[in-house]
Amino acid sequence: MERKDFIKNCGLLCMSGAFATTLLESCVSAAYVAKSTFSGNKISIAKTEFQTENNKSRKFILIRNEKFQMPIVLYALENSQYSALLTECTHKGCEVKPQGDFLVCPCHGSEFSKTGEVQNPPAENPLRSFKTNSDEKNIYIYL
Repeated sequence: MERKDFIKNCGLLCMSGAFATTLLESCVSAAYVAKSTFSGNKISIAKTEFQTENNKSRKFILIRNEKFQMPIVLYALENSQYSALLTECTHKGCEVKPQGDFLVCPCHGSEFSKTGEVQNPPAENPLRSFKTNSDEKNIYIYL
């Protein structure tokens, strides 16, 4: 292979890698924003929001609320327990992104568990969490 062809092939490979990375990042960042109601200091979310159209369960849902600039992520834990976390990183205030069972800050790489505990610095403090409870049909987040 000549040098010119080698450089051309390497350039195409790099461009393909950048495109694939962008495509994968856009898929990962797509998260379901649940319908919710806000009354007083309580957000109500139907438990059915955790079900997909194919009757599969979502690990988490996002809730937008006018009280906060960033969404709240709601994780379904075991035994009908839930974890509600503000998606604002405690390191520099960037919006953390849910990645399955953990959250990642795209700004500096901090990682948090689905209960908000720091798993990987530079963040030192856990995410802001909210009290939750539920009944047969709904989940309640207390702000």
